[in-house]
Amino acid sequence: MRHHLFLLRELVKRDFQGRYAGSLLGFFWSFVQPLWLLLLFTFVFSKVLKMPAFDAGNRGRHFATFLFCGLLPWIAVQEGVLRSSTSITDNSMLVKKLRFPAEVLVLAVVLAALLHEAIAAAVFLVVLAVVGDLAWGGLPMLLVALPLQLLFTLGLGLMLSAVQVFFRDTAQLLGMLFAGWFYLTPIVYPLSAVPPDLRPWIEWNPLTPLVELYRQAFLRGRLALVPGTAGLAAIAAVLLCAGFWLFRRLKVAFVDEI
Repeated sequence: MRHHLFLLRELVKRDFQGRYAGSLLGFFWSFVQPLWLLLLFTFVFSKVLKMPAFDAGNRGRHFATFLFCGLLPWIAVQEGVLRSSTSITDNSMLVKKLRFPAEVLVLAVVLAALLHEAIAAAVFLVVLAVVGDLAWGGLPMLLVALPLQLLFTLGLGLMLSAVQVFFRDTAQLLGMLFAGWFYLTPIVYPLSAVPPDLRPWIEWNPLTPLVELYRQAFLRGRLALVPGTAGLAAIAAVLLCAGFWLFRRLKVAFVDEI
């Protein structure tokens, strides 16, 4: 990968610019969209439904910020995995080029998703500071959460992009999988609200500690690893190794299949 940094940068730039090509606001949509989403959540959940932030570490805070904090990593992981799964088939002309590093296509998609998340997180930080919900002391926890998120998403993306070349129903199945995965992740509810007999199933979800790390960073202000962080790190490492191994094994047949 280090030999293709220029190519990687150009692919991420192309992805980022292509998303808003031809639009009036262009790059500023990256700021407008998360701000609009956060305002919408605030109105619906705080003014209409009047839902309290019943997380044990965030009593008295706004439910909209609690929800948006969980959505930040979820949206980035979902976008990174779903778009990675079709990155090889969508760029068949590039893959057919001699000695083209197809792995870079997957990494570019994952990094582009992280870039959009970073912009949304910057908007979120400003809003948290304005409403008084920001806990500055926990922000260094992002140095733990982001690398784990990157490795986890890249590992899944490499595996699924290789499988998609041979089994074109993969992307459709992923859409169904993520629909269920969302509700098995404590995004719209706190982990403490899950019944004890069901809680182990939610805790085994690798995205549960990732969401909790984000809430630790933005809302709770504590420099402490959440339960399950070690498990997330192990799963991310295994997925990354398995992803690269499977991708390299199947890569030789990509040209014949696409």
